[in-house]
Amino acid sequence: LVLIMVLLFTLVLLLAFYVINFVLSIKDMGKNKISAFECGFVSVGEIQNSFSIHFFIMMLMFVIFDLEIVMFLGILVSDLSSYVSFLLMIFFILGGFYMEWWYGKLVWVI
Repeated sequence: LVLIMVLLFTLVLLLAFYVINFVLSIKDMGKNKISAFECGFVSVGEIQNSFSIHFFIMMLMFVIFDLEIVMFLGILVSDLSSYVSFLLMIFFILGGFYMEWWYGKLVWVI
């Protein structure tokens, strides 16, 4: 009986807080409030500035190298039999770094 009373009290309190929040909230139906928010760009009208694809490429490289660091942490706690996979991963990381340098993707120019 006590459990049912607590549950009923909780539901009534939850409903009361929801109704109070709905009544007291500010309802602004302006163009900016109801429009979709897309990466900080205004989705209505002309785009004033273009998105730098170089920034996007740098972000992708950061995410990829961040994931590789997480893989390094897994290798550090494992045994010596993973030495070959460690060297293979170092080879791929250095090869990817060389390719990014060769294609000029490491130069920060907007």
